Amino acid sequence: ISLAEMALALVAGLLHAPHAYPPRLQPPRPRVAASLGSARASRPLLLLRPPLRTAAAASPARAAVSPRMGLLPKTLAEFWGAHAAAWAATTAFFAVSVSVGGGAGWVLSALLSALSATSLSLAVLLGRNREEAGVALSLTASAYFTGTSALLHAAAATVATAAAGTAWLGLMRRLRTWHALLAAGSLGFAIKAANKDRAFGGAAGTRGLPLPTLALINSAAGAKMGEALAASLREEAARRADGGEAPLEVVNLEDVPPREALRSFGERHPQYRVLVCGGDGSVAWVLGEVEQLDAPYRPAVAILPLGTGNDMSRVLGWGKYFRPQSLRARLAALSLSRVALLDRWGVAGSLPDGREQLVMSNYLSIGVDARASLNWARLKAAAPALFSLRLLAKLWYIVLGTPELLLRSHRDLPSRLTLTCDGQRIPLPRRCQGLMVCNTPSYGGGSDLWDPTQGAPLPSRDRMQTEAVPPAADDGVLEIVCVTGVFHLAQTLAGFSNAVRLAQGREVSIEVEGSGVPLQVDGEPFGVASSGVSSLGPFSLTLRRLGTSLMLRAPAGGIDAADGEAGPSAVEGAMADGLISHEVREELLEKMARAS
Repeated sequence: ISLAEMALALVAGLLHAPHAYPPRLQPPRPRVAASLGSARASRPLLLLRPPLRTAAAASPARAAVSPRMGLLPKTLAEFWGAHAAAWAATTAFFAVSVSVGGGAGWVLSALLSALSATSLSLAVLLGRNREEAGVALSLTASAYFTGTSALLHAAAATVATAAAGTAWLGLMRRLRTWHALLAAGSLGFAIKAANKDRAFGGAAGTRGLPLPTLALINSAAGAKMGEALAASLREEAARRADGGEAPLEVVNLEDVPPREALRSFGERHPQYRVLVCGGDGSVAWVLGEVEQLDAPYRPAVAILPLGTGNDMSRVLGWGKYFRPQSLRARLAALSLSRVALLDRWGVAGSLPDGREQLVMSNYLSIGVDARASLNWARLKAAAPALFSLRLLAKLWYIVLGTPELLLRSHRDLPSRLTLTCDGQRIPLPRRCQGLMVCNTPSYGGGSDLWDPTQGAPLPSRDRMQTEAVPPAADDGVLEIVCVTGVFHLAQTLAGFSNAVRLAQGREVSIEVEGSGVPLQVDGEPFGVASSGVSSLGPFSLTLRRLGTSLMLRAPAGGIDAADGEAGPSAVEGAMADGLISHEVREELLEKMARAS
């Protein structure tokens, strides 16, 4: 049965591959305009750049989706569907086998055939579903595995009574245990989906304008869907050009740095918006380049999520992942989008890897979570093929973090880390093994570590010395929390618990003594190029707010919304008519964002 599951999982993944992207050859990349030719000398970047493949490694014509990517289920629903397909084949085989006996064998064959048909129907339902494992799908899978476990329990009892041999009895008991674990795991995913997957950014807001759009794509982000997405966006750009609509320009960040792309596009279009197609690291990189533009016009930035966690996309309402069939709706939603603000925090001090400063948008972590991120980044750099699927990328994070259950490498963190918030020393809990400083309410793929009102079944103790305020990405306040170990971290990321709340403040200082304590900022850990954690020396840092970035929030009704209000549209139109200046535009947009 296990071999059948593995084989049918490959077949099912191959059959369902077309719903990711139709395999096709990447069209020849257009020549870069002369204005984008040579990269000019620039100031050192203050951001951790996401890893990009070199241009030499890219083939001029290659399949948009690697064939081996279609051989594996890409979501939990597809895995459950492949599992059900395996049982459909297995029970069909036994139905044929027992039918040769006649009499009672025909009755048993009919029952097995019915079970096979049910399993096959469930396999089609789960395997062809394009959604992530939500509450309904998870509960369906849990019920299925529970029923299968009960069936195996009854079969094991029958074999034990008939004394048919310990080999069959042992096999059935192992299968029963395996399916009981699958049922419990599926139920856990249902609880996680109910408690954790919040709809960020649902407040009412204002309408945008069909401005020219610059799409910046990081082909190496997430499951490497960027190449196929670029081809689809170029088709959309050609359609817009033929129809006389607002222009869309597609730039691959492997070929052109974002600063050069922004400068060139801004010279040809006095007003425009930016669409970042990538993960949180790509968003942070582009925001840093937007802030360093010399032009008076500062474009707002929207997100098309291609990364693993996509926390910034969740906060702004653009979703936790991207489905290819939603591309046209996402592009249309840009014209209905609302303006939002994002605080940008300077991280300065004596940092690992010889760094002295950088900029943070989402969060930073020290200790157990940063160690898992470091191991994950090192494995991805060494074997990128293991991260070709989004589901596998998340699985590796769990696998690489699990050894800390026994190692407890950072159990001495409270004695080595000094935390100061707004000039006040904040003591760490005695069992603290990980510290997080958050700017946005989404952490590690949609988990709200701060808010205890989410109804987590296992809430953590609150250690706040002052009254807490609700977190926001534009309030100029950071939230500081900690976890007591990798098990507590897993509970918080799954939505079963929340982190221990320590403090909120506008200036945070951290000092770590000794070596071997990892640090990550916005999902990008330090020390990826080195080996082990002993190479990470002591460090100190201070976080201060630098300013805000203009972002675009998804429409109030979601990506498929059909209408909105006309606030930013009037502001952009007034600036186009010369009635207001760039400074007045930004001031008005910021006021609208804070009022929404």
